[in-house]
Amino acid sequence: MTDATKLDGSIALVTGASGDIGSAVASLLEKRGATVIRSDLRQTSDTGSGFLVHDVTSEGSWKAVLSQIDGDHGRLDILVNNAGVAPMGRIDSMSLEDWRRCQAVNVEGMFLGLKVAADLLSKSGADRLGGSAVINLCSGASDRPSAFSAAYCTSKAAARMLTRVAAIEFAVLKKPIRVNSVHPGVVESAMMDKILETYSEITGGTPVETLRAGVAGGNPMGRFVTPPEVAEAVAFLASSAARYIHGDAIHVDGGYAAS
Repeated sequence: MTDATKLDGSIALVTGASGDIGSAVASLLEKRGATVIRSDLRQTSDTGSGFLVHDVTSEGSWKAVLSQIDGDHGRLDILVNNAGVAPMGRIDSMSLEDWRRCQAVNVEGMFLGLKVAADLLSKSGADRLGGSAVINLCSGASDRPSAFSAAYCTSKAAARMLTRVAAIEFAVLKKPIRVNSVHPGVVESAMMDKILETYSEITGGTPVETLRAGVAGGNPMGRFVTPPEVAEAVAFLASSAARYIHGDAIHVDGGYAAS
């Protein structure tokens, strides 16, 4: 009996691969047998040789990346739309530029990925059990609001709806592409460290460790999520073990969304 969670022979693209979650996802997909193309605005020491410079807000950049993948591999079985930003700020003082940048990366980048990659994903999915797989990294912020994060919460709520619409539309068009989302809770990451620091500044100097303890204490399981735990959910949805899961959301948040 074969293990349906294996990804042997699959070609995967992970955007935002220089970050903590993207790096963990790419590494796990490789361990499961996939060939992974990592992409980001800039390369870091641990992104490896299969790296492409990629601005997810640019349709031209998406076309260049997909053309490279098609030329090198002739297929794309897994697309992980992970690139994201999380600007913090008060609604009455956040710049329109920061607001628009957040929507451009978190929503438009995901839209462009679905648009530009659809044909290659569809071609590849025709001979793959369960079809090809798109996994969009959303957030618990798509379900529950948080002060000083209007741009981020709004973008992730839009990303969740985009996931659902794409899933239904691809099904109507009979494209063999499954589209799902993963919703991490508060993740141990450099991004979260920056968010807590900014939150501290906005609230007049609340100690970061006090904020960290409060956030962890508000989670039913009492701690932050780790990037490898998020990666496990992504890898499952990418595999044929999830071949009948479509348009759905997996929360990796220790029960926060349910509380």
